[in-house]
Order: sequence, then structure tokens, then C-alpha cells
Amino acid sequence: MKCFKYATFVAFNVIAALLLSGVCCFLQQQPTIRIEMDEAGMHRKLKYTVQFDNTFANSNCVYMLAQPLPAAVYVSTDELDGLQRLKMLDAVYPKFVDVEIITEKAEPFSVLLRGTPKITDTLTLPIHFRYHAASRNYTSATVVLGALQLYLSCPMGDKELIDTELLDGPDKFYCLGEHKTDFEEQSKQLTADNCNWRRVKADFQTERPLHAEIPVGDANDYIFVLYATIALTWTASIWTILSTRSVARRINEELTEQHLQMQLEDKVN
Repeated sequence: MKCFKYATFVAFNVIAALLLSGVCCFLQQQPTIRIEMDEAGMHRKLKYTVQFDNTFANSNCVYMLAQPLPAAVYVSTDELDGLQRLKMLDAVYPKFVDVEIITEKAEPFSVLLRGTPKITDTLTLPIHFRYHAASRNYTSATVVLGALQLYLSCPMGDKELIDTELLDGPDKFYCLGEHKTDFEEQSKQLTADNCNWRRVKADFQTERPLHAEIPVGDANDYIFVLYATIALTWTASIWTILSTRSVARRINEELTEQHLQMQLEDKVN
């Protein structure tokens, strides 16, 4: 009898544990975001594969991927404008990005990629790496991309779809101003539509670390390059002056010869 009670007790606990585990897994199920980046070059693409479960896929919610970019990375606003016109991208980014300056003079910023939850959605962001100032100590620089974040906004009828287990904080709401690329945290939900964003936990997956090795010029060659440039500049300038004078002298000689010939012809006549 005791053995039967003990076996019943064990079986009950096992079944309860399995049921609770299933419930917890259901409650804590997170969106999955796979991030890939081209392996080489100064011009690359970031590819995001975003996966939601059926509950979100059938909703009227909107998500935003917030991708921080360090000073060593920039985007071409003309390129992104073209992609948006072709409906190949829906993004928020700075209206002007100086693509000419080096890393040491640039500032980091974020790009927001907008989408609607689907079973599987793919987004692509073209990025470009800046050159660094020359250095005496190293010949390459490691550029690391910032950690991606997922934000979700749902209308009134779909708010209950966002389980509190998926939120980074049950009382945290975020506002996104027009043309802004950074979310602002609020202590409570505001009535404005742009303050209805929640930051959501997600399973971020990458095959390789999101970093790149960018070549850096050797500052030890600065003096040699400086004097070589000065010498070449002076040589080219002197050659240009001498060539110009030579051409001018030849033209004067030809004109003088033509003038003398005309005088001789006049005397003959």
C-alpha cells in the first residue's frame, strides 16, 4: 500500500512538473531574431530573420528593430531613401549622415527597422565602414556592432497578446518621437500613440560575432610621404612652368618668322 501511494505521489509530481514546464515555456516563448553580416569589405549588409509565433503573426502589432551603429559605421541616406521608395525597406534613420569624415570625427547613431509580426520576416540593412586616422601602434581596428533591441507596439485590442514574461519591465513604456532614432523610456503609459512601445525580450542568434577588422594607415610613414609629396609637387610645378615657357617661346618665334615673311613679301610687291 505504501509503495502504491509513493508511486502515485511520484507520478503526480512528474505530471505536474511537465504541465508547469509546458505552461512556463508557453508564457516565456520569445521571438527569434537571426543576424547575419557579410564577411569582408568596407561595404556590407546586415540581414535580420525575424520569427514570431502564430499569436503575434495574426495581430495588428508593429515591431521595431533598434540597431545601434558605432562611429566607425555609417549608412548612405540616399541608398536607404531609394530602398524605401522601392518598398524594400521601412526604416527610421538620421536625415543627414556625413559619409566623408573619418571615424575619430564621427558620432554613433541608431537605425530603426520597422515591420509587422510574421511567422518569418526578413529585413536587410546596407552599412558601410569608415576609415580610421593613421596610427603608429596598430595596422587594423576592430569595429563591433552594438546589441540589437526589439520593440513592439500593439493597438488596444491586441495589448493582451504581450505577455509580461516577454517584457524587460512590466511598467516600462517607450516613446518614439517623429524622425527620432532613439526610444525614450517613460515611467508610465502616456496617451500619445508614439508612447505605446514596449521593449521585448528576444532570442538573438548569430553564426559569427558581429565585428569587422578595418585596415589603418601607418603613421610612421607620414614624414616620408610628406616630403615625397612636396618633392613631387615642386617637380611637377617646375616642369609645368618650363613647359609653358617653352611653348610660349616657340609660338613667339613662329609669329616673328611669319611677320618677317610678310614684310619680305610686301617689299617684293
